[in-house]
Amino acid sequence: MPLTIPPIPNAAPFVAFSDNVGIFSNSKAREIPARLNAIAQALKDHINTLWLGTATSFINGTVIAGLNAALAKIETFSNGIETRINNQMAEFQVNLANYLGTNAGYSVSAANAALFTGGIVAGDIVYDVAGRAVSIRQGPRLINGITYNDDGTMAGYAEKLTLGGITYTRAYSFTYTPDGQIAAITEV
Repeated sequence: MPLTIPPIPNAAPFVAFSDNVGIFSNSKAREIPARLNAIAQALKDHINTLWLGTATSFINGTVIAGLNAALAKIETFSNGIETRINNQMAEFQVNLANYLGTNAGYSVSAANAALFTGGIVAGDIVYDVAGRAVSIRQGPRLINGITYNDDGTMAGYAEKLTLGGITYTRAYSFTYTPDGQIAAITEV
């Protein structure tokens, strides 16, 4: 929207001052008020006719146009952020609905049962030739790569947990005290 700069009016505070000043009537200074009014009016006319158009053109063509361009870029950037946030929230809602959904393979109750209290079906355990477990499946969690030290103690294992189509993998190793007690379990 272009800006319109109004001309300097012939009204307060730019009204001509009185040139009927009795103190000047009998002196050579009697023409001073009229000449000052003429100078002020000539300055107003000059500003209104020559300068006002240039100033208006500069403000509208440079300042306002630059501000409008900057606002358009800000609006585009803001709309892009809003779209990305809306898309992420929609994806989050879908994932949350799947996670909380009834009979979902990774519902809260199924995840809690599998991770904390769920039973292990006999067929979900794989043994090596020495009869040691090397893989255990428990719902969405798979413990595999179970390795043993020469003395038969567990050396480490890997764990994969799949929730919402995303698989998280961690690996752990064990260290023992001289008397065979677990000293530390370290994530590797």
